[in-house]
This record gives sequence, C-alpha cells and structure tokens, in this order.
Amino acid sequence: ELNRGAEGGVARTLEPLSPRQVAERSAAGALLVDVRTHEQFDDAHVPDSICVSALHAGFGTKLAWVGAQAGELIFVGRDDEDARVAASLAAAIGIAAPTSYLSGGMTSWRMERREIGRIGRLDPEGLYERREREPDLQILDVREDSEWRAQRIPGAVHVPYHDIEEISPRLDRSRPIAVICESGQRSAVAASIVQRLGARDVIHVVDGGVGTWARAGHPVERDALSAPSRAA
Repeated sequence: ELNRGAEGGVARTLEPLSPRQVAERSAAGALLVDVRTHEQFDDAHVPDSICVSALHAGFGTKLAWVGAQAGELIFVGRDDEDARVAASLAAAIGIAAPTSYLSGGMTSWRMERREIGRIGRLDPEGLYERREREPDLQILDVREDSEWRAQRIPGAVHVPYHDIEEISPRLDRSRPIAVICESGQRSAVAASIVQRLGARDVIHVVDGGVGTWARAGHPVERDALSAPSRAA
C-alpha cells in the first residue's frame, strides 16, 4: 500500500502489521506511536508506546521530536485511517524512518487479549487533594524553562517534555509520578515516555495544569524578578 504525503505525492510504502508482528518489532526496537486521543491512550494502549495524538494541535512538532532518531515507526490508531493520516504527516515533516501500522488499530490488539498498558488521570484539583493526603507524591513538571520560572508547584521536578531521555535521578520510578504541564497535552506525551522508561505508576494531569492549580489558590513558587538596572 502506498501512502500519499501532504502535497499529494507518494511518500512511502506503508506496511500493515498484525498484533504479533507489532509485538515482535517493538521488542526489536521499533518505536510505537499511538495517535489516538489522550483519553483513549490513558485508558488502554500497547505497552511501550508513546502518546502523540494526531487530533490535537502540535502533532507535527511533537512527532518530529519523538521520531527523529527512530529506526522504525509503528503507528497505532483507532483504525487504519488514523495510521495512514499520521504516516502522511510524518512524511510531510521529513521523517525518513520506515513506517508501518497496527492493522485494525487498537481494536485488533485488544481482540487478541494482549497485554494492555494504562496511565492514571487526575485533574489539578484532584492532584492537590492527593498531595494533601500524600505529601511525598512526586510531581514532574514538563513545561518550558520560562513557564517554570514564572510559577511552579513547590517540590516539583522540572524537565521539559522534549528533553526527557531518562527518568531524572531526582525521581523514584518505583513510586507514583504525576506529570503536569499547562493543559494536559505535553504531559500526555511525557507521561507515556516516563512509563516507557520504566516508571511503575504514572499519573497524567489533565484538564488544566500549573496555571489551573495557581488560580485555585494552591501554593506556587516563583523566581524573584531581577531588579531593574540603573544608569551609572
């Protein structure tokens, strides 16, 4: 099957794979990219896959970062059309890795009763309530440096989502890690990466983020503003 790129030209051969083939190639090092909604991913996904929803803004940017060094990309969608669209976008932004997809989408994986990955979900208020009960709950803030300096949750660990290559030594992968950004989109990608890197209990903070937390009156820290310079 030939996939057509954004300009209408043939981009590459797009290979359909059975669930067994996906599992084998994943074990051999292929990168699985789930392009469904964040909610669908959190509820059930192929183990070791990364969530980059094609239904949200910024898909191309996130995919370019996630897939830049991949030897092979395997897309997982709701159905085959989801995967074809994602592959077309991958070709349009210049990703050269061989591309294939899970034939039949996530439904085919579940029909074979294969292992399922899941990620917990909390909104910012739920995160606050849980941290009140568990003061040592780990929070990973994956926003940009400027956002972190402007305001942050006390005690959070900061690593921008696009810089996550390993689990920070400041985090204990054996204990729950709540991943937060500003809206829930970047944290969706980051939560899936942290889980793929071996964290046992990952929580995706949804329906808002640090700004929502702050507007609710919960404690935040801010960098002190630099004093204005004075002429000599």
